[in-house]
Amino acid sequence: MHEETNFHGGVFHESIDGGRAGAELELLHDGVQAITSENQRFFVRYADCQVEIGGYNDRMVFCRNADRSLTIFCDDRKFPAAIVYASGGLLEEQLHLKKKKLNAEKNSSRRMTLGFILAVIVGLVGAYYGVCAAGVAAVEAVPVSVDKQIGKHAYDSMDPGGPEIKDAVVVGAIQKMVDRLAPHAAVSELEFKVHVIDSPEVNAFCLPGGYIVVYTGLMKQAEQPEQVAGVLSHEMAHATLRHGLQRVSQSLGLAAAANLLLGDVQGIVVLGSELFQLAAINSYSRGQESSADAEGVRMMHAAGLDPLSMAQFFEIMKKEAGDLPSALAWISTHPDHDARIISIREQVGTLEKQKYEPLDIDWADVQERIGKVEEDADAEEE
Repeated sequence: MHEETNFHGGVFHESIDGGRAGAELELLHDGVQAITSENQRFFVRYADCQVEIGGYNDRMVFCRNADRSLTIFCDDRKFPAAIVYASGGLLEEQLHLKKKKLNAEKNSSRRMTLGFILAVIVGLVGAYYGVCAAGVAAVEAVPVSVDKQIGKHAYDSMDPGGPEIKDAVVVGAIQKMVDRLAPHAAVSELEFKVHVIDSPEVNAFCLPGGYIVVYTGLMKQAEQPEQVAGVLSHEMAHATLRHGLQRVSQSLGLAAAANLLLGDVQGIVVLGSELFQLAAINSYSRGQESSADAEGVRMMHAAGLDPLSMAQFFEIMKKEAGDLPSALAWISTHPDHDARIISIREQVGTLEKQKYEPLDIDWADVQERIGKVEEDADAEEE
């Protein structure tokens, strides 16, 4: 039972100053009565009542008389049930139909809103992939000299994280690897420049244009020189596949892609070099990492180096990750190691069989000389 008959609400009528006033409502046996603070009384008979539901909160009940000159309203949640009970069920069907209509309108509004949101999302996704496609298309039309400019500006401006090693044996070992791989690069115009940095960081990268940086921390973890060559083939592939320039054009947006297509590269060079200084060097997309793996395997095979060495280095890093004191920067920026090891092994299985020729490098001597360089550096600091 709904015995409550008194509610707070309001009235619309032309006799009220301003046309509207708050009022105390009472549900009588034959209609709803409203009394304002000025003691003005208004009454709508249930038999004549025309019900509407809405208002700012979608729960306001409006009771209008037959000619709609008077409206009594209330937004108390208990009011609809109370007025149905007080009217002996006379207004139940009206309220039910109005609620049904209101719910339908709300559902329609939600569908329209959802549709709009989905359209915006689709548009944004389309724009993103449009930028990506524009970036790739623009890169294909740009001379490799742009990559070189970006790489040079970035390298000259960045802090490599340690002193550069000039030891002929250590640097020469990396140079031998690069010399074996470079003739088989997808882009012949690149001139790879080797820089070995004395740092415990297990990392290596190749900037756009062929600026190769290898940290001694990575060289010390490798068991064979071919494993380092596998890492280099992957990093060189990023440069030869021009992933760096693609990344720049996509990161800087449609304007960058348009400028590239129009041949305006000076701003791209400056902004691109800043991007590679500030962002993680190895932060390429998953697709770019996979394609660099595949291209690295191809380069290793073409150079007569066992491409499984790349997978072996992954496995070493996985095994040693929990024990190394320094961050495994190279491996940490290349996710899904197990899947990539499997993919590399599957690709190697499809290659034409051939006899691989190991690198002519005394790897134990190289690692010993790295240790000597580090000892000398420590002695100088003391």
